[in-house]
Amino acid sequence: MNEIETNKPVEQIAEDQKPIIGPAKISFPMLIVKLFAGVAGGGIGALVLLVISVLAASIVAPITSSMEVVEEISPVFVFVVSIMAFLSATASDILSVLFLSLTEREKYTKTPTAIYHIFILNVVLFILMVPVYFLAISANVELSIFILALHIIISSQASALIMENVSNTKYSLVGLYGITFSIVISAAILFALYGGTSPAIVLFMALPVVWGSIALVHGIFSMIYGWIVDIYDKDFLSLEMDYGADYGKAVESEAPKAPKAKDEAGAEFLRHN
Repeated sequence: MNEIETNKPVEQIAEDQKPIIGPAKISFPMLIVKLFAGVAGGGIGALVLLVISVLAASIVAPITSSMEVVEEISPVFVFVVSIMAFLSATASDILSVLFLSLTEREKYTKTPTAIYHIFILNVVLFILMVPVYFLAISANVELSIFILALHIIISSQASALIMENVSNTKYSLVGLYGITFSIVISAAILFALYGGTSPAIVLFMALPVVWGSIALVHGIFSMIYGWIVDIYDKDFLSLEMDYGADYGKAVESEAPKAPKAKDEAGAEFLRHN
């Protein structure tokens, strides 16, 4: 048995010991599963939004109906709209992160920690957004749709970044690029829908579109980056890579300094005196 192992080709041994670089590979079936997971999480958030709008139909009528003239904006209306955004965004963020983490258990190993931070983030974001709701809606009630969309986009992007940074620190840059591209694409989709349908429909479709885009576009970006790493055999977006003036600093700092000769201290004393 030992002879067989020692006779193993050197090339094969080197291949076995070669470190694996690049993020975890995503297959096409896995990409489809991630898409459904993102849409499902966003869809539940949209359902929460729909339930609240039905229960408070008389209050939120200016954004859910075709009313064009609003004589007076009630503070209750602003409060209910901000609560709608908070509850629906929190529900979709937590559930989408949970569903997406289940698709790659070996990658997302700290889901409870990510969910904890996502909840805190949504509470802080709600507190910061309340004055924005009052200022914007007081100026023009039609801005409520855009403020809601802005709240949802910021919350979704930040939650997705938390998910990536907590469990996938080494490749957090891959998550940053992929999630940023997905937010741009989802925003373009929502603006296109806004031009061809009613604002209320866009509002209820915002969460599934945003989280579906995060799951799909981020997954596609990860697949493309994985192919690039395989082709060039270089992990460009790993946090272990340094560029620009940072390149080589780690090597220099880790290099051992040569010990001084016994008479070096005396020679240095003479040079300074």
